[in-house]
Amino acid sequence: MFKKTPNVKASSNLKNSERKKLLQSCKEQRNSSDYNFPSSIIKQANYKGQTSAGTVYTDEQNVPIWFKEKHSDMLFPSVYTCWKNPKLLPIIVTNSYVIEEKILNGANLMISGTLLPFDERLICGALCGIASYKKPNVVMAIGIVQLDLQSYTKVVGETGVAVNVLHYLGDGLSDSFKMNLEPPETGAEVDETNEMLLNQDKQDVNNELTNSNKDLAPDARPNDDLAEVLETLPVDIIDDFITKSLYYSLTNDPKLEFPISASNFISNYIMSNLPPVDNDMVNLKKSSWKKTAKFLRHFEKEGFIKLKGKNDDLVITGFNKEKTELKSFVPYRTGNGNSTKSKKDKTNDTSDNGDMMQSVSYYKPISLGKDLIRESVAPEKSLYTAHELRDFITEYINKKNLVDSKNKKMILMDDLMYSLVYKKKNSAEPRLISRADVIEPITKNNFNEHFQIYKKGDNETAVPLFKKPIRGSIPKVEIVTEMKIGRKVITRVSNFEVFHIDAETLAADLRKLCNGATTIGETLTSPKTAEVQVQGPHSQVIIKHLNSLSIPTKWIDFKNSVKPKRKKNKPAFNKPLDQILLQ
Repeated sequence: MFKKTPNVKASSNLKNSERKKLLQSCKEQRNSSDYNFPSSIIKQANYKGQTSAGTVYTDEQNVPIWFKEKHSDMLFPSVYTCWKNPKLLPIIVTNSYVIEEKILNGANLMISGTLLPFDERLICGALCGIASYKKPNVVMAIGIVQLDLQSYTKVVGETGVAVNVLHYLGDGLSDSFKMNLEPPETGAEVDETNEMLLNQDKQDVNNELTNSNKDLAPDARPNDDLAEVLETLPVDIIDDFITKSLYYSLTNDPKLEFPISASNFISNYIMSNLPPVDNDMVNLKKSSWKKTAKFLRHFEKEGFIKLKGKNDDLVITGFNKEKTELKSFVPYRTGNGNSTKSKKDKTNDTSDNGDMMQSVSYYKPISLGKDLIRESVAPEKSLYTAHELRDFITEYINKKNLVDSKNKKMILMDDLMYSLVYKKKNSAEPRLISRADVIEPITKNNFNEHFQIYKKGDNETAVPLFKKPIRGSIPKVEIVTEMKIGRKVITRVSNFEVFHIDAETLAADLRKLCNGATTIGETLTSPKTAEVQVQGPHSQVIIKHLNSLSIPTKWIDFKNSVKPKRKKNKPAFNKPLDQILLQ
């Protein structure tokens, strides 16, 4: 129903009598006497889509809660309503892959993709919700049941559409209201039995603590004066931090090149790629390994890295990218070598703090790039990191013995490597080339660049901004200061919506920060995006505000089109002063 973004007209508040009537209809249709609207103010707006038209009802915060089609009285709850009321609809459970790759891309739910058992209310024509088995109470889509599911005892081998999906998270309805709400971690309601058990466990723990405190000497009992910040972390936690940094360095740091000395690897990669922790508390000396050599030997024994050298004089020559831990590793926001001293020195630096968004570039092979992947015996997947591409190229060079025997820094390209490097075939181009000059043309000519942006989550984890990496290079927010007709200076901001910044919210913020009028429009260039315009030259204020929204300065382009005022030159004397006085 909302595969394409519908055209939604201006909303208006419902009268109190209409609101009560709508609430009664919702309760009757869903057979839920306990349901109530999330706010006292309910708005309605008419919409017109590609295949349907009707009315959308929203709450006070402009979140769509219910909708219905024209000439029909049947009301459909939105996924946002189902999050707060998980018992409103019977729910069909499926796996996460079906949710993320199929349902959230507009496909219907097939019977083979469902999981048993089925709710007895799931009969043909019933309204239902679709959720993942990992979060069975968090509805990600709603639709109409197409089969009598309660009669099915198995789904393997069965065919047919189980649910015709009408609305899902991130569809056109969500886009039209610019919804950025994230699904809850668990359902809104807790099972009563589990809640009683949880309370009983808490009571048992409290009783146990009370009894243990009675046995303690008066000086040994806990009190508020002993609540101090821990000066040290447990060794196992420190080991975990350092291990994660190793995984990150091997899989996601594009600057890492082999061979590399042990001291360089530890100082410039392991310590720099730690999660956001104080390096004074997390370092090798405080880990279970204590020394660099012992740390590296441990991971060599585990099959992660390859070493050369004796005693403490070690060199890392490579790593095993086939390790399961490295393949499944998810990147996080690094602390970039945080320490107590550096934090004090950078207190006033807001342009490059740890809360900034991070980006990761991925590359999709095309044409001859696929041949390179096959020749390198690399695992086939849709996207690769820059680090993986460099490994594939190095592996291919070593496999084909392309290194020049006279100069190890040069390679003698074979036919495939020659075609990868030179897009336009020209027999005059040399086949002997520096190894450093190979990676860039191969990547540019044979791979499509994609990017994913990560933001700081609630638990200090990196949360992807998009469902999938987006094709192209990382976009930049454009800021232009110019003079309009009438000699009025304005500042325009555009291309910010890709970072999930709402135009109306940005305009309201700039109105306060710049103490000037703001307007919202569209850019004149293609593709057209939202543009916020504020009166006056406020580029630095806007850049600082974007930094506070976690957008680093390197992702902001500023252009000043206002010509500086010309200085009036004093009239010069063409004649010598003595001649002027004699006149």
